[in-house]
Amino acid sequence: MLAGAVVAGLLFRDVPFDLLMGDAGEFHFAAWNWGLAHPTGYPLYMLVGGAWQHLWAPFGLAPAASLNLLSALFAGVATALLFLLVAGWAPGPPPVRRLAAGLAAAFFAANPTFRSQSFQAEVYTLQAVLLLATFLAAQRLASPAEAASMDAARRWQARSIALIAFVWALALTHHATSALLALPLLAYLFLITPTWWRHGITWLWSVPAGLAPLLLYLYVPLRSGPGASPWYHQRLGDGVLTLYDGSWQAFWRFITGQSISVGFHDLGGTLDNVPAALVLWLRHFEWTGLVLIVTGLAVLVRTRNWPVLVLTLGYALLQQLFNLFYAIGDIFVYYIPVYLMACVWIGLAAGGIGTAFRSQPDQPPPERATAAPPAASQTWSILLIVALYVLPFQLWARYNALFEPLQAESAAARAKWEEILAAGAPADAILVSNDRNEIVPLFYFQFVEGRGRGHTGLFPLIAPDDRFADIGTTVQTALDEGGDQPVYLVKSMPGLEVRFRVEPRTPPLEEVMGPAVAATPQHTVALAYGPLQLVGYDWKKAAGGVEITLFWQVTETPATDYTTTVQLFNAEGEKVGQDDRRPGGDYYPSSLWKPGEMLLDRHVVPLAPGSEPVTMLAGMYSGPGAALLAPALEIATPN
Repeated sequence: MLAGAVVAGLLFRDVPFDLLMGDAGEFHFAAWNWGLAHPTGYPLYMLVGGAWQHLWAPFGLAPAASLNLLSALFAGVATALLFLLVAGWAPGPPPVRRLAAGLAAAFFAANPTFRSQSFQAEVYTLQAVLLLATFLAAQRLASPAEAASMDAARRWQARSIALIAFVWALALTHHATSALLALPLLAYLFLITPTWWRHGITWLWSVPAGLAPLLLYLYVPLRSGPGASPWYHQRLGDGVLTLYDGSWQAFWRFITGQSISVGFHDLGGTLDNVPAALVLWLRHFEWTGLVLIVTGLAVLVRTRNWPVLVLTLGYALLQQLFNLFYAIGDIFVYYIPVYLMACVWIGLAAGGIGTAFRSQPDQPPPERATAAPPAASQTWSILLIVALYVLPFQLWARYNALFEPLQAESAAARAKWEEILAAGAPADAILVSNDRNEIVPLFYFQFVEGRGRGHTGLFPLIAPDDRFADIGTTVQTALDEGGDQPVYLVKSMPGLEVRFRVEPRTPPLEEVMGPAVAATPQHTVALAYGPLQLVGYDWKKAAGGVEITLFWQVTETPATDYTTTVQLFNAEGEKVGQDDRRPGGDYYPSSLWKPGEMLLDRHVVPLAPGSEPVTMLAGMYSGPGAALLAPALEIATPN
């Protein structure tokens, strides 16, 4: 427990005491309201987190701050549980096992990915707690208590297996990837007690114990209404944007994560992810840590501890394989369970070092695990374990700077939304961002602090349909379905002016007034250009040059992002002006354009004094080799 308290105390110092963006920002308001978060809903976290927030609120601790602190607390609990687990599995006498367990706990606490999730309201530190509790329950099964009779022994075994089923199911309801632990757990059971499945009392205890936690998912339909989860039922014009409709199909898709799943890579994409995975392992453990990991696996083989080897290595391999296939942006957090297994192996390696890797093959594993080397050898082995503690301490120090900006990011999130709300958008305005992480603090202001309640917050992929496929379709949906609600961008998004007419308002807000194309072009040409058609152009003389606006109509979505070139030539065929720019910029490049859209592509072409252009070339190219989308169009300029 001391190790957990020390780790939690160290983490508390860096926890931000205000709201955050991203998933953490969503959990801040969803848990406070005991509502829904994004799929799979995390009902256990919502219940525990909401209760924790309301527990501390009377003492003046903001809901965002208390939920951030809860992650640090769970990180300390996970560290303490890891210490207990490794102390039970490591070979050697008690002093060696405790030192080995401390080394494993230190490596896990210093793990930069696990540490990053310990400062903010996230689900991964609680996931680590539940996984470790499952392993401890499995460890208990391997250390049977004395029983007066066979029936008493079977009852003890049945209760132990029921405990495993209960804790694992609880982990499963919290994070769906815990399902990957099912097969290794079954293999472990058969190695520890091959006949467990033959006894009816085992099933009598285990089936209810494994099913009971699944009742937590009833939380999803019970707390999915507008009162509990108002951000799932936002006003959109005369209707409501309902993100969860309460049907059984929606329920199943929600709790399995299908409603937001980004799918899986094919084999080629998976193999492409292998180098990145190797880099992650090296950065989190360095070469010395990797050597210890391999050593720990060797200790399990040498001591013939097949149950623990199958359980830990089997689970780690399945999770690692899943990580390689799963196509999601923040896949790095899914490595935390794998890193946890690696830290277990590091602890076992330290136990092997502490016993000088001595074993007695003719003895059963329990005796072999506690067999002690000579005193002098043990002293040097213990000193070596102590020396290894410098590795996690170095890891902790190396990544300190990585977490320093989190406090500033929290302050910036509040400052940004204070500025947005103070900018004076109408009370019923639709506020749009291209980034979901950026918009979630709005809901905290609405549902925790009671400010800006009339605003609707939209972002791409808020719902899994084409209306919200990207920022362009999201803004268009707001215009089409928002009725009398004005539409505002919460920041400047250069490039959207190719599709929409945007007017600056009080910074940082910009109002979307409608489509960019409100009239026919001054000069009609109607020329096909690859997947586009150049409908026409506007020509306007400007100081030092000419302003040219191309009217593109999309017939097919371009395959990539293109840059437009507009070149002007005089009667002698000499180039007298050129302007190249990527229409749509970073926010609405050509790869996002949709069939049927009419887009404006504005260029200001500087001209030398006295130049008289008579011909214009207009075309598009991409890549460093300037590959043309199609041959450039040659157009006579207006007189």
